[in-house]
Amino acid sequence: MLFHHTASLMVVFASAAALSAGGTTKPIQVKDGDRILFLGDSLTWYGGRDEPKKHVTKGYVRIVEETLQKKHKNIEVYWASTGGGTVQTLLSLLDKQVLPKKPTIVVIQIGCNDARGSGGKKKFEAGLEELIDRLHKEKIQVIQCTCTSVGEKHDGTNSVDKNLEVFAKVARKVAMRKKVPLNDLRVAFVEHWKKNNPDNKSSGILTYDGNHFNQAGMEFVAQHMLKMFKQ
Repeated sequence: MLFHHTASLMVVFASAAALSAGGTTKPIQVKDGDRILFLGDSLTWYGGRDEPKKHVTKGYVRIVEETLQKKHKNIEVYWASTGGGTVQTLLSLLDKQVLPKKPTIVVIQIGCNDARGSGGKKKFEAGLEELIDRLHKEKIQVIQCTCTSVGEKHDGTNSVDKNLEVFAKVARKVAMRKKVPLNDLRVAFVEHWKKNNPDNKSSGILTYDGNHFNQAGMEFVAQHMLKMFKQ
């Protein structure tokens, strides 16, 4: 009986932790005619262009688009990004690459470059909040993602892991504060490595270089993106 009671408490504590991180936020209802835009850095760039061809046959943007189009009419999926982008870069893209497309839903995926740059977590947090506020002002629904990886070792020994965890925590806080759905890719990636990277390799699991997605990574990200859309 004690074991079952302890197990039950662990489930409760785990659920509470998920709530505090925004992990149980409901997905966004997708409807016919929605225009979804993925906004990010080179991960989004390659995800939209199905590149690099040596490692990728179909990017996560196209996988999401084709999947949603099977159930909904006139769904359009776009992407806007620049290589090496940070949250400040995304703010600069709004007027030229984002708002002209009149999206109804924007998915923000950013943080790897911020975490290994010199901007700091306060600037990252302020940038995310401004980005979400500007999108909400245009009546656009927002999904916030946490950062993914710069190295795929599962034991926290990649060189930027400490900062990635800090910046992922910031993204969770902002998502909760702004009441937007959270796609916690950081948690999903780490859990996947623990199960599927027994040799603790720095790349070759979901990425080809520790950061950019290979085909398995594109499919993995698409799977987790699709969970954020209620169909």
